[in-house]
Amino acid sequence: MAFVIVVVVIVAILGVALWLADGLIRGIAQDSVEDVLESKLPGDVEAELDVAIGGGLFLPQAISGEFSEVTVTTEDAVANGIPFDLVATAHGVPLDENAAIDHVSAVVSGGEDAANALLVLGGADPDLSLGDGTLSYEQSTSILGMTVGYTLVTEPEAHGDSVTLTPVDVEVASSFGNLDLTGLVNRLLGGEPLSVCVASSLPEGISVDAIDVTSREVALTLSADDVPRSGPDLASRGTCDAG
Repeated sequence: MAFVIVVVVIVAILGVALWLADGLIRGIAQDSVEDVLESKLPGDVEAELDVAIGGGLFLPQAISGEFSEVTVTTEDAVANGIPFDLVATAHGVPLDENAAIDHVSAVVSGGEDAANALLVLGGADPDLSLGDGTLSYEQSTSILGMTVGYTLVTEPEAHGDSVTLTPVDVEVASSFGNLDLTGLVNRLLGGEPLSVCVASSLPEGISVDAIDVTSREVALTLSADDVPRSGPDLASRGTCDAG
């Protein structure tokens, strides 16, 4: 009986030691990954990254040659002077530098500056304003020789390589007495949604799966499959399907 007790105690101590060693090695690995990722950031990006290796015990995953889940988080980062936050999770991360990560999902969020940097409307490229589930922008048109200004309120929806802006309300900027603007309002609300290509603003292979807007920020849910372990080519840009 005494021998059994000793064996149980030794196994328990060994288990705690392995758990502590696992945590120590995991911490060293996370710090190393943070340093490597930060060294690869473009010159116009400033960010302090936090890396968390999940998926259970570290050592068995390291021995298998693949980590099931790695999460990278950064707050108050800046790209081209525009602040943003990011949470990215990679699934199936190989140790082999020549292999690919199975799947990466991310949520990047920022204010109006971030929305305008990503969603370039073309033409006069009016500034977007954030609302509760909406994006608004000012435009103008000519009616009976007069220029009428208005604000078009739209609901955004993600479509992988593009975002559509569907008009839901129109706010006319000026009053023109008895001028009937019903036709203008109906025409604007009944028009086709505006499609904005976002792939051209993102590295090739990244899809925009969702867009959520509040009065304070816009959040994009992104994803990509079979991502090189060194990360996507940040200099590359995707394209949008014709039509």
